[in-house]
Amino acid sequence: MQGNDINDIPDPKRATAALHQEEQRYRTLMEVTSDWIWEVGPDGRYTFSNRAVADILGYPPEEVLGRTPFDFMPPAEAAKITRVFGAIAAARRPFSGLENINLHKSGRKVVLETGGVPVFDEKGEFRGFRGIDRDVTAHKKLEEELIKARNGLEKNVKKTALEIETRQNILQQEINIRKQIQAELAHSEHQFQSLVETLNEGFGIVDAEGRLTYVNAKLADMLGYARKEIVGKKISYFMDERNRSLHKKQMGMRQKGIETPYEIQFITKAGSALTTIVSPRARFDANGRFQGSFAVTTDISALKSAEKNLRRREQQLREKTKRLQEMNTALEVLLRKREQDKTIIQKRILINLRRLVVPYLDSLSDTRLSERQQFLVDLLKSNLSEVMSPFSERLSSAPIDLTKTELEIANLVRLGKSTTQIAAALNISYKTAETHRWRIRKKLGLTHKKANLMSYLSRLQDPV
Repeated sequence: MQGNDINDIPDPKRATAALHQEEQRYRTLMEVTSDWIWEVGPDGRYTFSNRAVADILGYPPEEVLGRTPFDFMPPAEAAKITRVFGAIAAARRPFSGLENINLHKSGRKVVLETGGVPVFDEKGEFRGFRGIDRDVTAHKKLEEELIKARNGLEKNVKKTALEIETRQNILQQEINIRKQIQAELAHSEHQFQSLVETLNEGFGIVDAEGRLTYVNAKLADMLGYARKEIVGKKISYFMDERNRSLHKKQMGMRQKGIETPYEIQFITKAGSALTTIVSPRARFDANGRFQGSFAVTTDISALKSAEKNLRRREQQLREKTKRLQEMNTALEVLLRKREQDKTIIQKRILINLRRLVVPYLDSLSDTRLSERQQFLVDLLKSNLSEVMSPFSERLSSAPIDLTKTELEIANLVRLGKSTTQIAAALNISYKTAETHRWRIRKKLGLTHKKANLMSYLSRLQDPV
């Protein structure tokens, strides 16, 4: 055998100690994070749960073990997620972003975003899933309120195309902001070994004096410093005077075992304010002496900015809605005036026809006219009556596509004229007049019916 040296064999005690230290670090992290970290066996029942489940669903970890995720869902939701997760479990593949509704111990609904990876033993045997649940109830509620607000605004101001376009553009901007915030906040972990460095939040450890002994890459990036510039400094170094006072008060609470999340601002290397939510966990030694704390730090600057922009844009929407309502009122007044003017003009035309045209036609009828001339005068008087009646308008506007000649023949048929009279009046052959009558019946859908064409056309003149 070549290359073997007793010095190459690792010290079992040292390796065990290193492994124990690593496990302790991950266990501490699992207890500090606000996300619910879990494991389920091949049968889908929980075999591990961190303390975060108590904050999210109200159940201590020991009440979760042995139960399935579907035990905490409403029946309909459980049935839906069972179908989705069944396909994932059968394929034994990683998954993320799976939203599901759970019931808090108090009975209220909690929306979780779930991600996980399959677990296999050293023999490659499937042993279940390991994953993370994040409470996204607040974000879902905010998104639903946004959608509800958009629908309400669209219903109230849908009368003008300009108003709808303006509303949709503004609401789409708000939806994009929500999606961006969700993308920044949503993060699932697939391996515990890389959990600290791949957390979407900052993670730091301070000693009893408040000095930073460890920060992850995310926290360093949030503050704008290299890690070596942060480690060894007091956390208060990165705060203004007001926030230093708040941090001092929080450290005092942690020494008493109070571990409530709180909002605080840091000052970045660039000098800008970084608004965060800090979720702390105190550390005590075996004798109960305070040793410092761990904390997960979440950047909420974008959320604060988005909320501020949303309030500003909602105010702009209210102002624009008011202006549009005023414009709509003015438009309605103008439309009513237009209809009144139209009615007056129609009445004037009708009066002029009766005063200036009809009397002369009556006088012409009293003169000696040939039979054809008298027929044409009668036809002209009848057509004038039609101008003042709804028949022509109804027939020409109906969706039957009659030609000009067919409209003339239809009018003569309605007046009771025979085919011979129609042919003479329009100077066409008898056969042509018959062909036009057949086409009119076909377009009116009377080809295979016994309905009388004159009676059918007369009904079109009746008021509706």
